[in-house]
Amino acid sequence: MAGAGYKQWTTGAVLTSSDMNTYVGDQVVMVFASSSARSSAVSSATEGMVSYLKDTNAIEYYDGSSWGGIGDITAVTAGTNIDVTSGTGPVPSVALAIDAAVSMGSDGSGVDVTFYSSTAGDTMLWDASEEKLVITGTNGQNALEVADGDVSITDALTVTGAVTAGSLVAPLAINAQTGTTYTFVIGDAGKLVTSSNGSAQVVTVPPNSSVAFAVGTQIIVQNIGSANATLAEGSGVTINSKDSAKEIDGQYAAATLIKTATDAWSLIGALA
Repeated sequence: MAGAGYKQWTTGAVLTSSDMNTYVGDQVVMVFASSSARSSAVSSATEGMVSYLKDTNAIEYYDGSSWGGIGDITAVTAGTNIDVTSGTGPVPSVALAIDAAVSMGSDGSGVDVTFYSSTAGDTMLWDASEEKLVITGTNGQNALEVADGDVSITDALTVTGAVTAGSLVAPLAINAQTGTTYTFVIGDAGKLVTSSNGSAQVVTVPPNSSVAFAVGTQIIVQNIGSANATLAEGSGVTINSKDSAKEIDGQYAAATLIKTATDAWSLIGALA
């Protein structure tokens, strides 16, 4: 019977029919053309028998009631790997059915995870050391698509390319200034900067060497106070405006700065 254990025959020992059935017939991998051929040859299978079916290239075992596949991998010892490569043949295809949470690495000790596409060089990488997801796709093709549902970004969103086929909708962030002088910082890109003071205010555009705004950056400036705010050029900066006007014309008037080159800006709006 299967499960009797291991037996080694000494020289001259007699191999009985019982030994053949118990230690040989029941405990080798039997090869059959098909499951039908197996049923014809093995009329009464015993638990633990293993067979190979040539028509399906499948290894099956008998669990005491039916023949079935070898089964799932239910546990892997920590610190070991599952190696599905082949040293002598093609790399096998492995289908994983995962019905529980999956962790890569451990808390505070992550690992890089790379997903490859059918196009060479196109990958999706979780870079553990840089703490970011990097998607490398093909130029001109979508690398990420959200078919339905919303995308929520808590911190800043930086877009260096064009926004096409729609619009980017987001609340306008406001930087409220109440002093008489202020110099723009990188965080002012895309914001409304308000200037409110009873005395004249000077708002300075810094040179690219100090604050490297991307070309195309827009900053809206609104005069909230009773005295006007004037846009000033930092070292090497040129602000182009109608009639070279740079003073915002009155309380609640506004103007927009648009960066057009490394140290060149256009100023458009209510100017005096």
